[in-house]
Amino acid sequence: MFNPNHEIPRVLEDIPESEQRALLEKVATWVVRRGLTAPAIVFLETGKPLNFLGSQLLIAFSPFIQAMFKGKGDEYQKFALILEKDANVELLIEFIERNSCQR
Repeated sequence: MFNPNHEIPRVLEDIPESEQRALLEKVATWVVRRGLTAPAIVFLETGKPLNFLGSQLLIAFSPFIQAMFKGKGDEYQKFALILEKDANVELLIEFIERNSCQR
């Protein structure tokens, strides 16, 4: 449930750069492990112009996601904020490509 003592980031600047990279790397590893490399890259490349809108949509769905996946709400919120920035979407694509080459 909601922990009032734990601060959920509200803006991208609240998330340290190292934590942003680590979360993007974690998502890239998850994508590659499940064999979703090509669909993920196509989706991210196609949606790049709408990444801010997409991140806001993720934030809007946050209560539903948190209800289904207890304990992952903070990471989900951070990931949604990270996707606001164009450079982070490109970085996620790079991480996915790099991880798929290492397999």
